[in-house]
Amino acid sequence: MKNTAPRKGLVCAPSSPDPRGAPKFAVRGPAGLRWTAIALALAAVLSDPVHAQETETETRLREVEAMMQKMTRELEALKLQVTTEHAQREAAQAEATAAAMKAQSDAKAQADAKAQAAPVPSRELADIRAQAQETREQLNAAQQRIDQQTVGARFADGVFFEDTRGNWSMRLAGRAQLDYRGYNPDAALADTFSMRRVRLGVQMVLFKDFALNVEGDFASGDPTGTAAQTSQGTLGYLEYQHFPGMRLRFGQFKPQFGMEQTLLDLQSDFMERALTQNILDGNFLNYDRGVMVHGAPLPGLYYAVAFTNGTGQNREERQSNAQDARADSKDVTARLVYDFARLFDTPDSVLHFGVSYKGGTETNSTANPFSAPGARTEARGLTFFTPAAFNTATGRSENIDRSMYAFEAAVSRGPVRLQAEWWEANYSGARNVPGPEVNYTRGIHAGYVSLLWLMSGESYADSYAGGYWQKIKPANRFSFEPGGGWGAWELGFRYSYFDASDFQNGNPANTGRLGATAPVTVSANKADAYTFQLKWIQNQFSRVLLDVVTTHFYSPVSVNGISIRKEQAVMGRYQIDF
Repeated sequence: MKNTAPRKGLVCAPSSPDPRGAPKFAVRGPAGLRWTAIALALAAVLSDPVHAQETETETRLREVEAMMQKMTRELEALKLQVTTEHAQREAAQAEATAAAMKAQSDAKAQADAKAQAAPVPSRELADIRAQAQETREQLNAAQQRIDQQTVGARFADGVFFEDTRGNWSMRLAGRAQLDYRGYNPDAALADTFSMRRVRLGVQMVLFKDFALNVEGDFASGDPTGTAAQTSQGTLGYLEYQHFPGMRLRFGQFKPQFGMEQTLLDLQSDFMERALTQNILDGNFLNYDRGVMVHGAPLPGLYYAVAFTNGTGQNREERQSNAQDARADSKDVTARLVYDFARLFDTPDSVLHFGVSYKGGTETNSTANPFSAPGARTEARGLTFFTPAAFNTATGRSENIDRSMYAFEAAVSRGPVRLQAEWWEANYSGARNVPGPEVNYTRGIHAGYVSLLWLMSGESYADSYAGGYWQKIKPANRFSFEPGGGWGAWELGFRYSYFDASDFQNGNPANTGRLGATAPVTVSANKADAYTFQLKWIQNQFSRVLLDVVTTHFYSPVSVNGISIRKEQAVMGRYQIDF
């Protein structure tokens, strides 16, 4: 039942009837005015139904839009509130974590302080030390296992084993040279197969700075076939190589003198070195024992200075008597070379010039008389020059002062190279007995010039480094496999000479006369040689050489009862090295 009581503040009273017959009310007071306005609006709407409908729709739309805007604002405010609360929680969590870590650290520090302050019983201390030692041993064992598991192997110029961390490396190297030599005249010399060199070596580098090199030769090289097949040491030295411009070497090595002597036989231009090499080989001076400083302080510049015994390969200083002991002064060997192509910035070229010196004192006692070096042909046939000793068991002579000089030059452009050397050796002393005192100086001169052409087109400049020539690497190594080639091919010619004409049979005794060593009964003091060569370099580890050598003697040489003035030889070599 509706409440029909009038609202507070509203007074309704009948009024005079409406002209249209509808009852009429009178409205009074402020509230009445509002109701009067509403009534009039309703009357207007009722009097126009279409307009009323449109107005209501628009009103509802506006209300919906207003509601959506309000909800959007409320949603954005809610998102902002959630983000703020999340950031606050993260900051609080980080602060709590930091506080916890600090508290833990403080607690540990306090505990450590208390532990240090508190006395530790000796027995407990011993247990702690034992545990620490056991831990160290376990760590060392683990480190050794790691070291054993981090060794790498590779093959380059040798077989390398190395620590992958670079702490050490070891290189195994070897070479074998199988030769054949055929001589003319046959009655004077025997044709032969020969193992020229059979060598194995080990090189070790520790912490990149400390190097060890040990090498032995297992070919006797005895031309008479009577020597025992025993090995001999060639290299055995330690080297500190931290500074490229100043490396220190100690032990037995090659003191650097001249170009061909410095070259390893692995990369020698011909099967054998020129007649100049006799000046060193005749006294076994191609290797010696001592100390050497060498290096490349500037691009293109290389030097080496050695202080050695001067007694030669595998020999110590002699000390049979007082005269031997007085000859213990050391040999000084020095070499300086420069590649002027670096100075002139000439690509694909080498302009190499160098000079060498070697000097020392040789023992010349009655127990160990000294002889100047003998000379053998390039074909390793006749020993055509054999000088007599500068002393005898019944004589008395002073020790020998020896001095040597060498000048070297090499010019290459692309696949063509011209090279030459000139050597001089002087031997000075004094003979006291027999007869009056005689002072003397006997000299030996030798030299060569060679011309080489790489027919396959490789450049010599690519194989030059450290003051000498390295091995040629063919542009296309020999192989029958797809993509293989024919290797590198080289033609070579060399002229060399040896002149010891200061040594004459007419010289006073023990001052430089000619001698004889079986099977040669009469020797010559002067010779020259012509060598033609074809070289096939299959790859950087293998090569084949064919040499034709003709040696002329300036006076007849008597060997096996036959007098000859010329030795001819055809030689071949197959070489493998790694």
